[in-house]
Order: sequence, then C-alpha cells, then structure tokens
Amino acid sequence: MKYYDQLTLTELWTCALHELDTLHEEAQRTDVGLSATDTITLSRALAALRQEGPLSSSAIDSIGWIQAFLDAAIARETLGHQNVFDGKNDPELGAIGRIRSAPILSENGRGLDLLLQRFKKVLAMRDLLAARVDAELQIARLKAA
Repeated sequence: MKYYDQLTLTELWTCALHELDTLHEEAQRTDVGLSATDTITLSRALAALRQEGPLSSSAIDSIGWIQAFLDAAIARETLGHQNVFDGKNDPELGAIGRIRSAPILSENGRGLDLLLQRFKKVLAMRDLLAARVDAELQIARLKAA
C-alpha cells in the first residue's frame, strides 16, 4: 500500500476503479467452479460497486455481499486444514512467530482465494480513499472557519 500513499486522490480513485474492472473481468472468465447463476450474481455485484463508486452509500451492501459470497464459496472448497509456521528463524533466539491453521483448498478454492485477495486489495484502496476524502473535507472546513 505504500505505493498508493504517494498517489493523488484522483490517481488513487482511478486505480481503485481499474482494479474493480480487472476483478470483474477475472470473475467472469475464471473457471473456479461457480455455477452460471453465481458467476452472473457476483459479476452484477462487482459491476454495481464499480458503477456506484467505492464510497457510495450502497457500496457497503455490495461489499458485504461479495465478501460473504467469496468466503462461503471458499469454505465449500476447503478440503481440510494444516498447521503452518508464520514467522522467522532467528539465529540466536530460534523460531520467532506462531503456528496458525491454514486451509487446504481445492483447485477451484485457490482460484476463489485469488479473487478474494484481489477484492481485499480493493477494500484497502477504498479505506485509503475514504480517509483521503475525509481529510480533504476536514481541511476545507478548517480553512472556512
């Protein structure tokens, strides 16, 4: 996200919309085992989010639906779980980190997980956009006072 911090508000907004376009295209062409109905419904939700804008009042509904849909689809494609080490090995102190449970996903599940990670990137961009817009509004109010 460091790169996005250096963009102007307009450039950041453009990147967020472009990322939504890319995600929409990917959801339509990716063969991740979704039914035609699920693919169309997901595509419509992404298109609505893109059309209304990531900061619109209806965006929260679309975001919630997309997140829940992808989470449920990935859960259906989870074959099991495995323990993985999340950390590093320090030469002096040994292993520093923690063991976490990671899902074992089917091939379709891995494709869905990639869609989810891209969607989370859009959400991070949206959060940054919201903070920038709020900052500009607050600065404008301070200047007006």
